Amino acid sequence: MADHDFPVIDLSPFSTTPGAGDAKKKEEVIRRIRGACSASGLFLIVNHGIPMAALSDTLAAACEYFDRPAEEKLKWVPPPADAASAIPTGYVNRAAVELARNNSEMFVIAPTGSASNVYPTEPPRFREKMERTFGNFQRTAKLIMTLLNDALGLPPDLLHQYNDNKQCDRMIGHHYFKATADTKKMIGSYPHKDANLFTLLLRDDVGGLEFLRNGQWIPVSPVPHSLVVNVGDFLQVLSNNEFNSVAHRVVSLSEKDRYSCAFGCQIDRDKWIEPLAELTSWIKMAPKFKGFYPGEFLHLVIASYKPSLDPNDTFALIDVVNHYALPPWTTPN
Repeated sequence: MADHDFPVIDLSPFSTTPGAGDAKKKEEVIRRIRGACSASGLFLIVNHGIPMAALSDTLAAACEYFDRPAEEKLKWVPPPADAASAIPTGYVNRAAVELARNNSEMFVIAPTGSASNVYPTEPPRFREKMERTFGNFQRTAKLIMTLLNDALGLPPDLLHQYNDNKQCDRMIGHHYFKATADTKKMIGSYPHKDANLFTLLLRDDVGGLEFLRNGQWIPVSPVPHSLVVNVGDFLQVLSNNEFNSVAHRVVSLSEKDRYSCAFGCQIDRDKWIEPLAELTSWIKMAPKFKGFYPGEFLHLVIASYKPSLDPNDTFALIDVVNHYALPPWTTPN
């Protein structure tokens, strides 16, 4: 366990050449993942198979892009999109369009080859580096999906078969603006849960990521060569609350910019989501959620971002999954 009571899990039994004793090591990894997903919904992974040089190169490329003049970045702003459409790709200055609820800017990328992708011409090789990172994240997400499947005790590859459309995945480069001497502390990303299956997060060493536990915001300190994995709303519903979607935020605590790259393992917006029968019918567990389509869910997420939300209210959590909880049960904070 690390300093703030969240596990750092070594995936080397799954990413290196098999050897003696690996079966027990793999069982231990799956046991720890189940424990983390059931408790906080967040854990870190090391020895995940992605070369550290490639991850460092990704953050450097993101930093170089976001450091360019505003007029250049604005050339890559996506066209307006309604709430039911796919997540738009390109550049978004969230601080400018969201009334400072998210003091950041981002660049969204779809899977390689997607017609919706747009890439800046500068900095050099930006597209090449981002597409390489997307592929690395997809391979790691495939492994994580297998481990989550086994941690839930599901039939082999059931989650892969359920979520077979990988064109819905998105990768987002984030730049969180530094706090100033006047502001001291700013909300870089408003308190929320992720509307996906799970998120893989690469971050620099600045810090600022926090998750909510028992009414307190707990820092997730940077761990060298690690990726953060957090459970999303859709996996919480599919697992019938066996796994918990984690509430989190980003705060700007220092006079230093923060950079990260998040990969969201998504589900097709036309895919029906409800507690898996393998976790209800088979063991006669009562469903704790009613079903829904992801597009409908995202409509509610977008509707939750209202001007009346106070960016200084650090516990005004945007939590849409409770809308689908069957009474008398509701999700914990």
